[in-house]
Amino acid sequence: MNKICFFASLVFAVIVLSGCNRPQSSVLLPATGCPGEVWVVCSDKHWNGELGDSLQAILMQPVLILNQYEPMFSPYHVTPNRFKDAYQKQRNIIILSIDTALEKGTTSIVYNQWAMPQSVIQISADNTQNLINEISNRQTMIIEHLTSREMKRCINAQKNRQDFRLSKEIEKKYKLSMVTPDGFVFAVKNSNFCWMRRDSKKWTQNIMIYTQDYDANGKQFSEKHILQLRDSLTKQYVFGHEDNSYITTHKEYVAPVCEQSSAFGDNYTVRTVGLWEAVGDIMGGPFVSYTVLDEKHNRVITLDAFLYAPADKKRDLLRQIESILLYMKILEE
Repeated sequence: MNKICFFASLVFAVIVLSGCNRPQSSVLLPATGCPGEVWVVCSDKHWNGELGDSLQAILMQPVLILNQYEPMFSPYHVTPNRFKDAYQKQRNIIILSIDTALEKGTTSIVYNQWAMPQSVIQISADNTQNLINEISNRQTMIIEHLTSREMKRCINAQKNRQDFRLSKEIEKKYKLSMVTPDGFVFAVKNSNFCWMRRDSKKWTQNIMIYTQDYDANGKQFSEKHILQLRDSLTKQYVFGHEDNSYITTHKEYVAPVCEQSSAFGDNYTVRTVGLWEAVGDIMGGPFVSYTVLDEKHNRVITLDAFLYAPADKKRDLLRQIESILLYMKILEE
């Protein structure tokens, strides 16, 4: 599938370039490539050696919360002499280079160098070992940057098919601004809880919003409280396919992970990731939630995205709905 997507974008880029007489510097073509793809520019020797192995190990580390292996990113390789035309239009590019004049390794990011939106990470050092060290030292930044760019592309794509009726209803009822793409419908809705879902033949994407009055003792941000509240609400409101079934947090195969997050700036936030399962049915999948302090309205908001896709890859489907959570804004009265 990834190869099909790339060669389709290659044909598109060639067609557009052949019909455009403007200088390349005067216009940027749309970036191409499939979600999660990263093109790495370096020699065959480096790609097939320790340098390539070290970078691939970082990019292909498993997505934390899936019950099957899927890499965080899908890396592809191109040599410097072939890096032109359609390769330069890819959405995520990492360029590795050796520069003997350097005294230490360097990493920089260039945006929209050959296409838009595009991110080009340039990593250099004076020799191969120092280049490996630079990649290792910068691995957290690399992953966080690429993830952030993928999330931004996801939400921009969904803005183009936003259901404004649904968004207005969320604004009115919960004082939140959210991008809700078409296809989502309310399965349950009341004054402090809603469950929205979008169904296809193979998967279902779900989003829950629930609120609670803020208690200054801080216990609402503990892992115990976050999971207990989630389980109590899903037992009450979120049903499976079978009668009397409901969903709950799975705690055995992969334990949920709660960590403080800076996703919503000054609003104190805890991100929780884990797996859910159905009681009374054979269902399950990943979830991610953000529990956010809303001081404006003296409340705690939880945004929760969970996915049911038993036969499909889950990484990109989950990123789509997590991006909706990440671009939520709290409205004034």
